[in-house]
Amino acid sequence: MKKIYGVGLLAALLAGCAGNDGRNEDYRYTAPQALATNNTQTMQIPVDLVWSRAEKWFQEHGLQIENSQRGAGLMTANLQQAADGLKWLDCGTMGAKVVAGDPNVQVNLIITQSGDSSVATVNVKGNTQLFYVEASGDRVPAPSLTPVCVSRGELENSLFASLGD
Repeated sequence: MKKIYGVGLLAALLAGCAGNDGRNEDYRYTAPQALATNNTQTMQIPVDLVWSRAEKWFQEHGLQIENSQRGAGLMTANLQQAADGLKWLDCGTMGAKVVAGDPNVQVNLIITQSGDSSVATVNVKGNTQLFYVEASGDRVPAPSLTPVCVSRGELENSLFASLGD
């Protein structure tokens, strides 16, 4: 009889250990998987028109152009600490007591001429900070968690929709 109780107790202990690896799921952070996104588009319109449309799109979406080198075909824009950044970036999944701060988004756009066509290539990068959320609602920085942010592809799609024919 003692042997049966011992086996039952051992099974219960093992099941308890298997169900919880020592981490509280409320404080969990899992980095996102990068998705393949289309970041290049060829258009049958002049480079000057693509450039003008890009400047307008950045302005309409609150992205501040920090570097504009028309001759080199390079435009860099940033959105600092903005909640909108999370619609463009996937910064992973978090437990109930972990939240991402307002992320920084950087967009690099290269516009070149290729024969009679214009070619636009966009790269989206970003970062954020993670916080633990107290019962009071206060946020406590979580520097031990290193967040990773990847593009969702939505910014690229929106930009290309406004650049094209």
